This record gives sequence, C-alpha cells and structure tokens, in this order.
Amino acid sequence: MIPFESLTITTSLTCSEVLRRLDEVVTFPKLFRIIIPLVPPPAKLYEGTISGNTFKINRIIIGRHLIFPIIQGVIYPQPFGCSIKIRMNLPKLVIAFLILWLWTTGSIGLFSLFAWLVEPSVGAIFLPILGMFIFGWLLCLIPFKIEAKAATKFLSILLT
Repeated sequence: MIPFESLTITTSLTCSEVLRRLDEVVTFPKLFRIIIPLVPPPAKLYEGTISGNTFKINRIIIGRHLIFPIIQGVIYPQPFGCSIKIRMNLPKLVIAFLILWLWTTGSIGLFSLFAWLVEPSVGAIFLPILGMFIFGWLLCLIPFKIEAKAATKFLSILLT
C-alpha cells in the first residue's frame, strides 16, 4: 500500500569507483536548505551520507515538493565489478501522514458504506469519503513513482 521501489544495479565498476562516483553527486545533508528559484541550482544533485559500502541519499528538491524517495543502497563486491542493491522509500514523516490519512478516510468510508448498506436512506456519503482515500493515496503514489523513476534512470547511468 505504501509506495516503495527495490532494484539491483550490476556494474563492471569496482566498489571504490562506485563510491567515488556517488561522492561526486552527493553533498552532506543540511537541516534547512533554502533554494531561491533565480539562483543557480546546487552543484551536486543529491544530499545524504555515504558510509563504508552503504549510502542513504535523496535528490535536492527545489520548491515545496515533499514526496521524494529516500534512496538507501548497499554495494556488494562481485568477481567482475559489483552489484548495488537499492531501496527507495518515502520519508518517515510522509509515511506517518499517509497512514493517518488512509486510516481515517478508509475507516470512516467503510463505516459509511456499511451504514448505507443497512439503511439506504442514509445516502451514499461513503463515495466522497472513499474518494478522499483514493485521492490521498494517489497524491503520494504518483509523485513518488515519478521521482523514483528519475532516480533509477540517473543512478543507472551514473553507475554503469
């Protein structure tokens, strides 16, 4: 129900080359990042941490967009290169809001549906409430999938 993506990138690059390429595009995270639209964008596209053979990064977002994937990866050495296992999730705050939204609208919508099935004169009030459920879910799913697809393409190009 909560959107996520998993993928594995296999490359002929060594683990140290993968870490070097990641370091070229990842800057240390800032608690508050103010990006003014008229000022040139930051030199590095992603922020996060790289530690040992693991990394946790996200794209630096310009504007008020909050639905971006947190990209966590582990680099495993292979005989001829390495493989990178990547998992993309929503930020924890967004997950908490999504769970609250879906639980509230879903439970009220189902309760209204059952009330309508028992007593049709109540009216189909469950339709807009279940519509809010679907709207909330799609509000997180669609931007996440768009950002995850862009991140997958970027990382595939960067690490192969």
